[in-house]
Amino acid sequence: GVFGSASGAAFSDSLQQPFVILQAETAQRFFGGLAGNYRVYAWRNGRATHLDGVSLEAQSGWGVSADQRLGDGITLWGRYGHGVQGNPAFDRALTLGAEFSGNYWDRGADGVGLAMGWLAASDSHKAANPTLSGAEQLAELYYRWRVNPQFELSPDYQFIRRAGADGSANDAHI
Repeated sequence: GVFGSASGAAFSDSLQQPFVILQAETAQRFFGGLAGNYRVYAWRNGRATHLDGVSLEAQSGWGVSADQRLGDGITLWGRYGHGVQGNPAFDRALTLGAEFSGNYWDRGADGVGLAMGWLAASDSHKAANPTLSGAEQLAELYYRWRVNPQFELSPDYQFIRRAGADGSANDAHI
């Protein structure tokens, strides 16, 4: 994929330094024929925001992603991303989660999900901000309620610990 970045995303600068991503994906069947999707990708953003929040720079990275059904109504998933070029505020991210189908409580189109995330502050971000303490941590719980085939509601709760990797930051509840 090729996409506009920075002001180019508004078509004012076309695609001179675009965001480019390449992904390889495979669908496999494991655990008695249950479907799973596995991806690996690499990306480069020619005009990403530097950790100072003002200047632009080239940044790049790679990642892996997997989601796999287990049993009749459980899907587990995981994602890992790693920045290798540039000065972003965060350069590594790990997220893990699970979704449970409403089949278990006779609401087949509904689902409940739980996810956890870890976002590591980059070395350059920690050097610029000595009070940072490693990683931001996140947790999310949601319910997907299918009202009818054209309409779903998803109440969502998120908890953020050490926002911005700042150990003195208050916990956030959203």
